[in-house]
This record gives sequence, C-alpha cells and structure tokens, in this order.
Amino acid sequence: MIGFNYKTVLASHKIKDVVEAGTTVEEFTIPSDVEIVGVGEATHGNKEFQEIKLEIFKKLVKDNGFTAFAIEADYGDCLAANEYIQGGEGDAREIVNNMMFTLYHTDEMADTLEWMRDYNMAVNENQKLRFYGFDMQNPDVTVPYLLDYLKKNNIDVETSELEKLTDYEAVAKGENVKKELADIRTELNKKSKEYLDYDLESALHMTTTISQYMDYEKPDQIEMLDYRDKCMAENVTWILDLEKQIGGGKVMLGAHDGHIGKISQLGYQKTSMGGELKEKYGDKYYSLGTDFFKTTDNIAVTREDENSESQRKNYSLTSADPLAYQAKYFDDKRYCLDFTTLSETEQKSVYDMVHSDVTMGSIGEGFADVYCLMHWAYRIDKVPADLYDGMVFYYKTNPIEPEN
Repeated sequence: MIGFNYKTVLASHKIKDVVEAGTTVEEFTIPSDVEIVGVGEATHGNKEFQEIKLEIFKKLVKDNGFTAFAIEADYGDCLAANEYIQGGEGDAREIVNNMMFTLYHTDEMADTLEWMRDYNMAVNENQKLRFYGFDMQNPDVTVPYLLDYLKKNNIDVETSELEKLTDYEAVAKGENVKKELADIRTELNKKSKEYLDYDLESALHMTTTISQYMDYEKPDQIEMLDYRDKCMAENVTWILDLEKQIGGGKVMLGAHDGHIGKISQLGYQKTSMGGELKEKYGDKYYSLGTDFFKTTDNIAVTREDENSESQRKNYSLTSADPLAYQAKYFDDKRYCLDFTTLSETEQKSVYDMVHSDVTMGSIGEGFADVYCLMHWAYRIDKVPADLYDGMVFYYKTNPIEPEN
C-alpha cells in the first residue's frame, strides 16, 4: 500500500519556505478593487469547505463591502433562502433541506443563512445581504416562482409547455417552451419601469435560466460542460450588475474548484466559469481554491442505473499535495497562500513550486469503491497559480452530515 501511494509518502515532509510564506485565514486579505471572489471547494462533501465560505464571506462583508453570496445551485433553488435572510418566515434548516442538492442539507449551510439573516436584521436597507444561485441545471425549481409571479401580476400568457417542466411524467417540447418564454419576456418588458423593480428583474432572469437549460442537452458531453460553465458565468454577471444597482456591487461565489478556477481542471474542457469571469473582469475576479492532504469525504455513490436508489458514502483519501501537507505545521492545521503577492526573487522556491505541476485533490459528486484504486478519479496534476490566485490548504478535512 505504501508503494502504491508513493506520491503521498513523497509529499509528507516539511517545506520550511512554504510554511514561512503562508498566512492564517484571519490574516488573509483580498485586494480592495476585487468585485468577484470565487471560493472553491476541492470536494463537495467536506464540512471545512462549507465553513470556509462563510468565514471568507464574513471578512469580505466587513472589510471589502460585499453584499451578495451566490452558490452552485439554480436561481430558483435559492429564492426561499434569500427571502428568509431578508426577514421572511421559515426555518433555515428546513430551507436548506429543501434544496435540490443533498450536499447543501447541512448544519453548515443552515448556519450561513442564520448568520446572513441576523446580519440583515442589524443593518440599514442599503447594507443588507442577498443570497443567489447561479446554476441552470434544474429549471423545475424555478418554474413555480415564475408562474406565481405571472399569476400575481395578472400576466396572461400561454404556459402549458413550461408547466410540464415541473412534471416528471410529462415531456415538454423545447422549442415550444422557448416560444412561451419569449412571449413571457415580451410581456414582462412591457412592465419595465424607470426605477428598479427587483421582483420584475428576478422574473426576467428566471426566463433566462430556464432558456439556458432548454439548450443544455447536447450530443457531446464536453460541449455540455463548457456550455454550463459559460451559462454560470453569464448568470454571475447578471447578479453583479444587479448588485451594482442595489448593493455593494460585489459578490462572492461558492462552487467546486473546477468551476471557480481560471482555467479548467480538465484537459479536454475548453473553459470554466472562472476562466470566463477572469477574461471578462481581469484582476477584479479573484479565484481562491482549496485543497486537503487527508480527507474523509461524503460523496454521492455512482448509481448503476436510473432505477437504483441514490445513496451517499464516506470515502477516506489523500491528495498527495505537498502544499496541503504544510498545513500540519500551522496551529489550526490550515493556512493560506496568495500566489499574486509571492516574490519571484525573495520567495523563489515557493514561487517556482506554485508555478509548476503539483498533485492536488479534486473530487466531485459520483464515486464508487473501485475509484479509490484510481488516483486519476480524485487527483489532478496542475499548476496551482494557473488555476487560482490563491489557495486555502487543510491538513485534514471531515465529512458533511447531510439530512436526506
């Protein structure tokens, strides 16, 4: 087993220069001119990666004037959460448990909503925080909100095909759905006012995300990956533009490392959400990746077929990341590196390391026992500084405990 994990053994030693260059999370700062911060997670199933998002967001709210937190979930999937943090009725735990992705059914996500709600109760209207989703894979959670808006505002348009998107027994015809959405947009645009109407803008954006989904299915899987990341970047732009009108004009994103990175982790994928944002916003986008040295990760098990029962399981793995191993030498077993401020001369060894290929951990949803024997299933070999502007490293991460 030691021979099989030789990379883990080789990575398990102290690198003094890295430890000296690292900072604590408390000391870590984001440049003041940054408008979008993407906080990644090397896995979807670790408590620490959900906790760090809230921790970083608190710093950004306090020190950088951020007012929006957006996650890798559909826009409609986050509307109840946003209503709750504005002072609406409900229970944070129940709200997160109703979200589409089980990985959000956690105490950590509920704590995030509770903190945002408490914060909003103590500040003026122009300082209040908002919660968004920027994904577009599950229109069935957005359609009911759009239909409700149309009904409440007496907008009479055909929606029979659109309604089928919420019925798994029905089959909606894509072109018919898109025509209905176009008609809805026409009617909504007639209601445009001189002043900003948040609910109207929200309804218009719902038509966009549903339309994005209608073009999602493609014969080529790689093309679908690229398309999704481009759509998510477009949705982040919409959120940022809205926040510039009603808030601080700054948004923090929470998503997998593979999405927030400046380039794709996958050699065959042409782009990433972070890459699209970096190209559009330059240094106003900051990509903060994460990694672990050891992890016990709670992951959705790959289903044999669509009739198989879905389940989650804990898997213990190592990344063989020598940079993550250095977290062992910090008091709370984690630390940060800002790649953008490393000196090419005074910190040459560290600079060279983050600008060279490093083995890192990367685990999404969908895993199987046999994958533990396949390092490519949970590790990548990439240049850290090509992927991210900075990283938070953990020596060990622990599994989330989602309620199904």
